[in-house]
Amino acid sequence: MRRNDREREKEIRTFLKEAGLSEGADWLRPEEGPKQETLALLRKERMRLRLRPRKTFLERLFDQASWLSPGSWLFQAAALLFFCVLLKNTDYARRDTLLMVSACTPLFGIAGLVELLRSWQNGMWELEECCRYHLRQIQGMRLLVFGIVDCGAAVVILGLGVLEGYTLETLLLFFLFPLLVSDGVFLLLAKTFRRGAKGLVPVLAGFCMGIFWTYHAAWIQDVPWVFKTCTSPLILTALLFLGAGLLVLGCVRFLNETGKEEQKLWNCV
Repeated sequence: MRRNDREREKEIRTFLKEAGLSEGADWLRPEEGPKQETLALLRKERMRLRLRPRKTFLERLFDQASWLSPGSWLFQAAALLFFCVLLKNTDYARRDTLLMVSACTPLFGIAGLVELLRSWQNGMWELEECCRYHLRQIQGMRLLVFGIVDCGAAVVILGLGVLEGYTLETLLLFFLFPLLVSDGVFLLLAKTFRRGAKGLVPVLAGFCMGIFWTYHAAWIQDVPWVFKTCTSPLILTALLFLGAGLLVLGCVRFLNETGKEEQKLWNCV
């Protein structure tokens, strides 16, 4: 510390001491009587407050499901109906049907992703952050809602496909595996998609993903040894675990990035 600074500090301490503002000054301490009256009043007001009731996990899940837009539910229902009609349609050869099934698997991911990004695209994420649950909890519950809906739709599609004569291995390879990978890729790229205009970027990404799965399914079916290898129990199980792992990684990264961006945007320093 420089000499001038030390002298200035000494002058300030002397001034405060003369004015009675030194540390531990008695006049800074509140009187005991008014202090106890204030504390009693605060305790009384505290007892009058009505605490918010605790909600069970299912109640919170249904709350988030009720806040999702009707358009997302209609899109999910339309996608499920489309797959059911496609599998029951006998006008196409089975090869062409499987190509269309693979190409359309990103539909479920697009519906969920557009709904998840709606908070940022509509500029509502700050309002949601101020509500009962923080943004990461809200997005986690929405992810779980869409996951449950997608699992139910997958069970229906796989069951209908088996009833229509498709083998389970073929359906797992050309429907479930692309579905897992597509959802995982969408979530991994969700931070980039937040800058998209009203969901246009996720839709274009889903379109590109559909083209990729079309060529992927055509190549596998046109090369017999590749088809036989991919439908073997060991390889198929490995592919499904790979797709599920990618999806879990996408969910974790999406939630972590939600928390980091939330702190960065709220930090005014």
